[in-house]
Amino acid sequence: MFYFGTNTKQNLDAITHEEVVEMAALLAKSNKDTQFFVLPTMPLVRELKKASHGSGLWVGAQRVSGTQKNTTGKISAKLLADSDLDLVMVGHAERRAFGEDSEAEINNQLKALIEVKLPILYCIGEEFLEENRDKRKAWFKKQLIVLRDLYIDKAIIGYEPVWSIGEKGIPAQPEYVEESFLIIKECLKELERNVDNFPLLYGGSVNVDNAKQLASLDSCDGLFVGRSAWSKDGFRLVYEKAHAGYKTKF
Repeated sequence: MFYFGTNTKQNLDAITHEEVVEMAALLAKSNKDTQFFVLPTMPLVRELKKASHGSGLWVGAQRVSGTQKNTTGKISAKLLADSDLDLVMVGHAERRAFGEDSEAEINNQLKALIEVKLPILYCIGEEFLEENRDKRKAWFKKQLIVLRDLYIDKAIIGYEPVWSIGEKGIPAQPEYVEESFLIIKECLKELERNVDNFPLLYGGSVNVDNAKQLASLDSCDGLFVGRSAWSKDGFRLVYEKAHAGYKTKF
């Protein structure tokens, strides 16, 4: 199975959200070897989930609260479960960088999702380009150890090098990405996790020019795309390139 999706963040307007989800749902119906997903801004989640019903498209949330307190501005795991969502993202690099998601908070978010049995997209990645393999492994191990500590035996891993995401991000070289995937697999094995239960997705300045090569990497199970997929045509074009790369592995 190949995975392909996007996180729309907060500023994409409602009409564009609808167009992207409509395109993703259309592609989901005709490409059964791909699991598509869209993580919209929270006010639109329920509406877009209903609009894509029956297509096979996953609609999910960009965040969840780790607190059990009735707190203003937070989004509880129970509310997300009641909304019948398919996936919830935890640990996005921006939220880590802004100090909004500490390791303790991420731990609590994962606990909350486990309790309501919601599927997890867990994001990890190093803060800067790290050529030293051992140092990069230390980054990953620190972020992945929570999977063992909380007995999480299944999740999607979104590998997002912090230095590669965002408007000023620098695309990681495919060879670097493949090496990172192999290191992540090593970490998962050392943490006694079944690698087959943790699909590895790459996210970081993915676009129409590099999607095919990235998707063709031996250890790549999918792509997690940013601004290049924030229009219906952009979503389709990047997917077509990515899917062509994925198909070269068979």
